[in-house]
Amino acid sequence: MSDFESIIDELRPFGPYQIRVFILVSLFETPLAWAMLLPIFTSARPSWTCDGAIFTNISSNLTISNQKYINSCTPSQDVCSGVNFSNEFTSIITEWKLICNKDYIPGLITSIQMAGVMVGAIITGQLADYFGRRKILFLEYGLLICVWFASAFSNSWELYTVLRFVIGGLVGGTLVVNFVLPLEFITPKWRTFCGCIGFWAVGLATLALWAYVLRDWRYLTMGTSASSIFLLFCWWFVPESPRWLISRGRLKEALVILTEMAECNNRSAPEYDQLKSCMEIEQRKIQEQKKFSYCHLFSSWKLTKGTLILMYSWFVSSSVYYGLNFNTKNLSGNRYLNVFISGLVEIPALIFVVLINNRIGRRKTIAILMLIAGTFCVSILIVDVLGKLEEWPALTLTLAMIGKSGIAGGWAAVQVFSAETFPTVVRNLGIGACSTFARIGGIVAPQLVYLGNVWKPIPFTIFGFIAILCGVLMIFMVETVGQPLPDQINKKIKVIRADNGDKNIEEEVPLSNHDTTQL
Repeated sequence: MSDFESIIDELRPFGPYQIRVFILVSLFETPLAWAMLLPIFTSARPSWTCDGAIFTNISSNLTISNQKYINSCTPSQDVCSGVNFSNEFTSIITEWKLICNKDYIPGLITSIQMAGVMVGAIITGQLADYFGRRKILFLEYGLLICVWFASAFSNSWELYTVLRFVIGGLVGGTLVVNFVLPLEFITPKWRTFCGCIGFWAVGLATLALWAYVLRDWRYLTMGTSASSIFLLFCWWFVPESPRWLISRGRLKEALVILTEMAECNNRSAPEYDQLKSCMEIEQRKIQEQKKFSYCHLFSSWKLTKGTLILMYSWFVSSSVYYGLNFNTKNLSGNRYLNVFISGLVEIPALIFVVLINNRIGRRKTIAILMLIAGTFCVSILIVDVLGKLEEWPALTLTLAMIGKSGIAGGWAAVQVFSAETFPTVVRNLGIGACSTFARIGGIVAPQLVYLGNVWKPIPFTIFGFIAILCGVLMIFMVETVGQPLPDQINKKIKVIRADNGDKNIEEEVPLSNHDTTQL
């Protein structure tokens, strides 16, 4: 435990003050989920008619003219004149007729949005370190609401694509600060709880309710964005991170916040000299970390193995999680109910992680959840091979929802495991690398969902096998539960020094004890 964490421990590791901060900051996850997952409904494809012939979405269970699967385009893939969409709901597909030779565009827009998430996360990490967590959180969230609302007035799919990229960037950036800020008020003991429990699943479930009430995609976009404004008023109740303030040498401001925390938690406030000592240690750590680069994530076989497996785990978690979310609209049955259930099933999975992650260990927890996710996704392929996919829609939905539950819990456990696996000196680099692969997974996910137009089980099959592989790879990881967080890279190098007898002696020392900028 660091000096700062020792101060927090004395003020209560997770007292009333931290609970208030955690709840207020976590509330941002609900509108962030709305913004991120809005394409589930705004990119949905309704049934449509053309030149008097009746067509339908191939993923729909609706039978028209005694046929379930009908070619919905002309031989040349052109959109025929006189297209009439069902009036059940509107979407960007009905707005700009994104069908036939344009049916790839909705998935492309979502992938571009997820690319924005990656860019935003990278930029915001730097901004939050320089300007502070609180300012960047509210600044980006405020900008998000403005751009999100404005996207409802797009007059072309090209403009809409640009705005969704910006929305993705602001969502990705806000999520970074949203995750980091509460963790800087607590001790490591509570990281699993705070890292797993939140309001993202609530956002997904309530998005279904929004879409059920507002069937027009423009009204849905305006309604969800406008109703998110109220969280801006939390500015006066969410403090800046005292840890960040100390690292920047702003001790008086940090002392004010820690004194408020002490009063709220019924504890004694820390002394100024104690914070000054803590500041010196934190600044030395920052300088130490600057000596390292991404290359050091591969400086030993043990670290290389862990880095590669964790990067793959984040890629799988993101691609399967978002893939199953975006594919929910293609499942048989009521699409609003399906998405609502999709949000609810995440809650027991996250509670499961909190309850067993410390008991059976990180590796087993992740392996169990990934294998559950993979097995139930692949089971949908088996159902299709048996020719029962359309006959047993309830079974298909159940299998998909259990798989979704497994991947939601698995991703939460992977994040905790990653933070404990990377040594302190390269922890930020390691998490950054893993997060980048997660964003790549999010970019790929809509394209995998698009393959469902060719054969419905394809997305589930791909998601299933990569998740199973992820679960198996956990065998090769080193367990971290109950172990102290590693501070240094374990790789050792040989150093030749001279003893008093002028003899050269070879000595193995940790790599991080030397200036690694020259290595």
